[in-house]
Amino acid sequence: MTLILAALAAACGLARLALFIALHLVKSEYSIVSHAVSDYAVGSTRRLSSAMTWVTVPFWGLLAAAVVVGLPDWEDSTFVSIALAVLAMIFLALPFVPTDLEGEKLTTIGRLHYLMAIAWFALSYACMGNFVRLFIAEGPAPLAQLLQVISWFALVSLIVSVAVLIIKPLRPKFFGIAERIFILSVNLFYIGAAIGIIVIAG
Repeated sequence: MTLILAALAAACGLARLALFIALHLVKSEYSIVSHAVSDYAVGSTRRLSSAMTWVTVPFWGLLAAAVVVGLPDWEDSTFVSIALAVLAMIFLALPFVPTDLEGEKLTTIGRLHYLMAIAWFALSYACMGNFVRLFIAEGPAPLAQLLQVISWFALVSLIVSVAVLIIKPLRPKFFGIAERIFILSVNLFYIGAAIGIIVIAG
């Protein structure tokens, strides 16, 4: 059962990755430098963005289930599985809580979207160290090393994203790139985590 759950999670992660790449290859009114990824949920790219969001729900949910079923003795299992389940619920709600576009007046829905974005950024990063320590202890060691490097990219890009939100003149020049590096790092990391669970369960 663990193998199936983790394999399905990895497949959903790969599907999300493909949609994320496609979102940036199609013609749109958005810039990868100055616009947030959430902006793609409004306008001509709405359907593609929604598809990416929807496939992320089972990505997190299946990964949470794989942790519960496959790693019951892991000391971090409860925290990580709850965090992953919350991430699934956040992405389930995101299509109904669209962002306010850059330059528009901030609305109540827009504020809620920002809070949910902060929550998913924080939770997705918070579990990385747990998985790295798990794979260092139980293998596969090369995967643990790779995920450690990816987590560093996630940390640096997250710090830059927060910094340029505070230093507003820098936002149009750096936020889009930093956010995309973070999101890509998260996607790759948790595909790797799913693969690691498959190896441990096998």
